[in-house]
Amino acid sequence: MLCINLNKQITYKTASFRYFEKNECHCSRFCVDNVLLLVFDGILRFSENGEQIEVKKGEYFIQQKNCYQGGEIPSDSPKYLYVHFDGEWIDNDTSLAKYGKFDTEELSSAMAEIDFASHNDYSYNAQLYLFLKILLSLKEKHQKPTLAKDISNYVKSNLNSTLDDISKRFNYSKNYIIRIFNKEFGVSPIKYINDVKIKRATYLLETTSQSIKEIAEISGFNDYPYFYKCFYNKTGVSPKTWRKTIRENPLNRF
Repeated sequence: MLCINLNKQITYKTASFRYFEKNECHCSRFCVDNVLLLVFDGILRFSENGEQIEVKKGEYFIQQKNCYQGGEIPSDSPKYLYVHFDGEWIDNDTSLAKYGKFDTEELSSAMAEIDFASHNDYSYNAQLYLFLKILLSLKEKHQKPTLAKDISNYVKSNLNSTLDDISKRFNYSKNYIIRIFNKEFGVSPIKYINDVKIKRATYLLETTSQSIKEIAEISGFNDYPYFYKCFYNKTGVSPKTWRKTIRENPLNRF
């Protein structure tokens, strides 16, 4: 499924409400921008490169840049917010899908804010902030909980977790948990758990002056040599060197 990659830069351009008259048609144009459409009343109809599209109340659709959009069929008096922007498309379901549903009441305030901001003297960054809030809200709404993600959240709150602990907590066999982790994250549960622990350790190395051994224990490593090995394999340097480097240049954070 085509998605807008929210891990890459998003360039906001403009936003506005649009209210159609009865039997009004979408304009016909070749559009060089991506356009997010959030329909909160009626039905909007148009074509995109010849494919007929219908967006109903409570649905969103992202018109793809460099496509021809036609207004051959009248719409049913839609009211919607449109936002022109630039962003990178990817062919997977890890980011914001091209179309989906949204809660019109939940987003009504955010839509009104960005419409007002775009028609008044708000800075570009203020408008971009409002737009990113909308995009992230849409993404969050469509993220489906998975067993792997539930386990991931559990591990982050329980750094001493083992594969046995996870198996008992979620009532699945260890082999099944290994399979779904490899499918979801591309790594084994043990590797994922260690990466979470190392991430915690790097945070503490950067933000505190606790000893490295204390940090290893707090991060869920009871065996210091094993902690050192995992840390070096992940970062390519020792914990001591990492702390010194990150304090001299925070941009070296991985």
